Amino acid sequence: MTYADVTVTLDQPVTIVAAFVVGVLAVARMTRLLIDDDFPPVAKLREFYVRRAPTSYESLVECPWCMSPWVALVDLAWAWGTGLHWTWWFANVWFAVAWLAAFLCARDIPPDARG
Repeated sequence: MTYADVTVTLDQPVTIVAAFVVGVLAVARMTRLLIDDDFPPVAKLREFYVRRAPTSYESLVECPWCMSPWVALVDLAWAWGTGLHWTWWFANVWFAVAWLAAFLCARDIPPDARG
């Protein structure tokens, strides 16, 4: 059996709940990546967008409330369009675990020891 042979049945409530939870955490991580992180390729992309976007659209890359609906829309379209293909699960679990691990690590450091 290969990964391509694995199918996800969308009629299972557990699958839908798991996809929702994983998707929410993944969208949180992707939103954070797009608006706050200093990862050089994303920072350059953000700077490029701000230089070229109309002033009224600059807040899109500065506000999680503005960016997350669009990230969620893309993620939802991917999930729906592929029937929760294993590639969706792989990418979303990766982002969800990364967000949750970073969140826990940030809370694990005492406030006076943060850099």
